[in-house]
Amino acid sequence: MSNSPEKSFPVTCGLEVHQQLDTGKLFSRCPTTLREEKPDFTFMRKIHAVASELGQIDVAALEATHKNLTYIYQGHHENTSLVETDEEPPSTMDEEALHVALEVALLCHATIVDSAIVMRKTVVDGSNTSGFQRTTHISFGGMLELPDEKFIRLQALALEEDSARPVERKESEAVYRLDRLGFPLIELSTMPDIHSPEQAKQVAYKMGEVLRITGKVKRGLGTIRQDINISVPHGARVELKGIQEVDLIDEYVKREMLRQNALIELKNELAKSGLTKEMVHSQSAVDITDEWQKSQSKMIQTAMQKGHKILAVRLPHMHGKMGQEVQPGRRVGSEISSHVKVKTGLMGLLHGDELPNYGIVEEEVKKIREMVHAQSNDSFALVMGEEKKAHYAIDVIKHRAAYLLEGIPEETRNPVEGGNSEYSRPLPGAARMYPETDVREIPITNEMIESLKQNLPAFANERKKRYMEKKLSEKLADEMKLDNKARFFERMLEKGYDATTAATLLLSTFTMVRKENPQVDQLKEEQLENLLAAEKNKLVLREHFPTILKTWATHPHDSLSQIMTHLKLEKTDNDEVEKIVKQVVNKNEHLVLAKGMGAQSALMGLCMQALRGKAQGYFIAQALEKELKRRTGK
Repeated sequence: MSNSPEKSFPVTCGLEVHQQLDTGKLFSRCPTTLREEKPDFTFMRKIHAVASELGQIDVAALEATHKNLTYIYQGHHENTSLVETDEEPPSTMDEEALHVALEVALLCHATIVDSAIVMRKTVVDGSNTSGFQRTTHISFGGMLELPDEKFIRLQALALEEDSARPVERKESEAVYRLDRLGFPLIELSTMPDIHSPEQAKQVAYKMGEVLRITGKVKRGLGTIRQDINISVPHGARVELKGIQEVDLIDEYVKREMLRQNALIELKNELAKSGLTKEMVHSQSAVDITDEWQKSQSKMIQTAMQKGHKILAVRLPHMHGKMGQEVQPGRRVGSEISSHVKVKTGLMGLLHGDELPNYGIVEEEVKKIREMVHAQSNDSFALVMGEEKKAHYAIDVIKHRAAYLLEGIPEETRNPVEGGNSEYSRPLPGAARMYPETDVREIPITNEMIESLKQNLPAFANERKKRYMEKKLSEKLADEMKLDNKARFFERMLEKGYDATTAATLLLSTFTMVRKENPQVDQLKEEQLENLLAAEKNKLVLREHFPTILKTWATHPHDSLSQIMTHLKLEKTDNDEVEKIVKQVVNKNEHLVLAKGMGAQSALMGLCMQALRGKAQGYFIAQALEKELKRRTGK
């Protein structure tokens, strides 16, 4: 995406989707499972930004180093190896994950690389123990077709490892769990072809469909994240990183458009006022700590008790400007405050447009304005913290305030609930990428590509149509078309299994059982096919599916017959069925004498209860009808 947005569109966007794959970890042979229990081990690290093998230091990494945080890592032996702790070189790339990425590339008509070459991407926020993320370009180009027959060009597809999972953040340390580190992620990015909030949402859904039809993606909150690069005319490229709510993507775009246009308007207002960057940078921090000894503000009292410094700085020509809204509920002061929070770790700032407030009274505001020599058209900013951090915060405030005269800084921003965003870090530069020397390249052969082409998954609409032709209800077809088990379901249809029985097992029954025993997802497709075969051959009742799955999930190495024996669900033979039916009829002969064949309905329930589900209803009904005809002479 270029730094100069196209003037003919109200907004220009590029979208990146990051989707976790449901395979093994990318560079170790650990499973991709998350654990909430107490960790088996912990260790501590300090991370510093250093020059890459190309001799450059990335600007985003340098800013992260200034925070001087200590990183605590937690792990479980089940899903964390020496690769995740950065104590041994990575293993070869997971073959299944690579094949899924290649399938997505083929579905998008992209140009696939000749060899998968792993690169290192500098990451110095503590989310990776090595200080870098491994990433591999799989394809370039390609396109997505939207429902309105418009095409969105794709930029690239990469396969990379996910970061460690954040657990807790304190002032001087951050805690991460290593279970998520190394999960395979597909990164699929578009060209800047998106020109409306609604289209951004539409593209996100289409990208999600392409990934989900592979049947190899993880599902649930946090398994897919969207990054959007957004710019308006005369604005700059801003990346909103880590959006999880696809339904809100259009709202995030709308609010970033609002923010950029508001800041552009403010830039023009400030220029007309005569403000210059030199005027802002020339302001000095004023130590006003001693003036607050008798303040009734709890915020001020807390700072004083901690021995913190209270510094203020004049903001020329900014009276009324710090309170101007840039997004719903967020103002210019919030923009600058976000930089202070991220870069210094302090709580942010207070400014003249929002005071008196927070227990700070009018007389105290007047005193601040006097001490910083603020004129009627000036505002001021106030920070509290350790002396060194407080002085650094004043520098940050001046730098961001001066940049208001340039317009929109290129930066990465975090999404805030509801559609707003806040500053996260500068946009990373090219210096963050360099070759990985510990993983060999993998040739992508023609044989590999042709083999995958033979079995590419169908898109959602085609699947739904095909399923309904097999007499599946529209409701079940809608649920199944993007389910991870859809490709297995299709193989069952080809083998002649009943569509409704298979879909009900894979959708509603699995959902119900998973709530009690999540291990049910570990059952293999071969086991599920055995269960469907047993039902088809009338060896198992459909109503017993939930009970069987719950037990089988706990004993996955047992055979189906062993599970049925354990549950006492073995099929009763025909002789046993007829014997029990006769016993029931004998006990209720008065019904037969009174109603004749009309007694069949009442007796059927009693027979089913007596057989305790050990026989299919069809066979019980046959035996009962036979016995009644014998007794009534019909």
